[in-house]
Amino acid sequence: MIEVEYLPEPRLQFGSFFEHEDTKTGLAEYGPFGRAVPGLHPSEIKLGFVGTRETVSGARAWVEECGSPIESENARTIPGRTASVADTGLFGTPGQPPPPSQPSFTRLMKILNRDFVGFSRESPFACCFQTNPRWERTLQPVEIKRVLEIADKRQRIEEVVNLLEGEVRSLAQTKPAPDIVLLALTQEVIDQAHSVRVAGNFYFNLRRAIKARAMRWGVPVQIVQPATVSGKRAAGRQLQEKATRAWNFCTALYYKAEGVPWRPLAFEQEACFVGIDFYVAHQGKGRLTMRSSVAQAFDYLGQGLVLRGDPFEWNEDVDGRTPHLTQDAARKLIRSTLAEYVRVRGTPPRRVVVHKSSRFWGPDHGKFNEVDGFMEGISEVYPKTDADLVALARSGVKLFREGKYPPLRGTYARVGDDGHFLYAMGYIPYLQTYPGSYVPEPWQLVEKHGGSSPRDLLREVLDLTKMNVNNCSFADGTPITLSFSDKVGEIMKHVPDGEAVQTGYKFYM
Repeated sequence: MIEVEYLPEPRLQFGSFFEHEDTKTGLAEYGPFGRAVPGLHPSEIKLGFVGTRETVSGARAWVEECGSPIESENARTIPGRTASVADTGLFGTPGQPPPPSQPSFTRLMKILNRDFVGFSRESPFACCFQTNPRWERTLQPVEIKRVLEIADKRQRIEEVVNLLEGEVRSLAQTKPAPDIVLLALTQEVIDQAHSVRVAGNFYFNLRRAIKARAMRWGVPVQIVQPATVSGKRAAGRQLQEKATRAWNFCTALYYKAEGVPWRPLAFEQEACFVGIDFYVAHQGKGRLTMRSSVAQAFDYLGQGLVLRGDPFEWNEDVDGRTPHLTQDAARKLIRSTLAEYVRVRGTPPRRVVVHKSSRFWGPDHGKFNEVDGFMEGISEVYPKTDADLVALARSGVKLFREGKYPPLRGTYARVGDDGHFLYAMGYIPYLQTYPGSYVPEPWQLVEKHGGSSPRDLLREVLDLTKMNVNNCSFADGTPITLSFSDKVGEIMKHVPDGEAVQTGYKFYM
C-alpha cells in the first residue's frame, strides 16, 4: 500500500514578524527577523580586508556596490515547440489540425531571483557595512610571488596560510576589531595554492586551513573570490549573476555578525536539533584510521554550535565501513553539546532531535551502543527532555508524476508500515518550476528511536532545509543538521592536535 501526502511549504518569519515561505521575498519586504527582537540585529558590521592593494580595492568596491539595489539579470531562454504526439493524442483527432508552432523567447525569471534590495540602513536590512583604512592589511605582490614559487605544494599552501593568518591576527588585535575579515585572494593564489593531497582521503586545503587558523583570534573570515568582484567567470567554473551573489554575500555576513536573517515558524523555542557525523582525523597503514565525531546543534533561531568529540580508532576490516561511537563516547558527545547549548542559551532544551546519516547501533552491538549512550547523555543534561534519534539516507526509490516536472517539494510517501520518504527538493509551486539540475532523490527515514511519528519527523526535515543562511536560496535539499557536516569535519582536520576549537557556527561557514 502506498499513501502520498503533500506537506505544505514551511513558512519563515522575518522583520515585524512578517511570514513568508521565500527568503528573498521576506527580506525584501520586511527585512531580517533580528529587527523584531532586541539583541538579534546588528545595525552596522565592521569589515576588515586582507589582500593586495588591487584585490582589497576590488573587494571594497564590491561591498560598496552591495549597499545599493542591484537588478536581477536572471534571463532564461524558453525553447520553442512544435506539434507533437502529446498535442494531438496517440492516434490524433480526426479533423483537428495540430496547434501552431511557438518560437523560442527570452524571459527574465524574477520569481527565481528577485532584485537585490541593497544592504544599507535605508534598505529593509536596516544595517550597513563599515569600512576603515585601519582595518585593511595589504600583502605585497612580490611576497605572494615568492611564496607561490615554492616547489612543494603542501609547503606553498602552508606559507600562504601563514601570510594570511598573520594579517588576520593583526586585525583581531586592533581595537576596536572588525566583526568579520574579508580575504580578497588573487587568482594566482586560488589557482596555485588551492589544495594538495596529503594522504588517503585527506587534502590540505587553503580555504579550510585558514578558517581553522583564524579561529585562534576569534574573528570569522570570508573568502572573496576574484570572480565575485569582477563578475567574470573563471575557466571551467560557473558564476552566479550579480543579484544572486549580493543576496548570498550579504545574508551570510549578516549572520556572521550575530544577526538572525529569518526563523522557521514551526519549531518549538525549547527544541534543539543536532547532527552527528564523523571525519578521518588521521589515516595509517591498511584500513586502520583515527576518526573523530562532530556534532552540530541548532536552536529554533538557526543559531548553531559545533562540538568535536574525542578521536578513536576504527578498523574497517573488523568493525565495518561506517564508524560508530561507543556508548560512553556517544554519551559524552551529546552531553557536552547540550551543556554548551545550555551555557549559550541559559536554559536546557525540552526536546532534542539527533540526526545521523547512518543507523544507530543498539545493545546488540556490544560496546557500540549508541542508542543508550545518546539517551543517557541527553537525560544527564535534563531528565525530562523528549528525545528522538533519527537516521536519514538518500533513497533510490523514486516517485513519478504526470508532466515534465518531478514530484512537488514536500511530497511525503508512506510505503507499507516501514517505508517513509520525503522529497525535500522538487517542483516548487511558489517558484513555478523545479530549480535543480538533476533528478531529485527523496530522503528515507531509515530508523527512529523516540515518541514522534515518522511524518512529523520528516516534516521537521523539510523545515531544516530552509535554515542554511550561507546562501539566500528558497531551500536546500538537505537539512542543515547534515548539509554542512562534511565541511565542518574538513575544517576540523586542519586544527592542530590539542588546540581548542571555536563552537560558534559562524567560524565554519
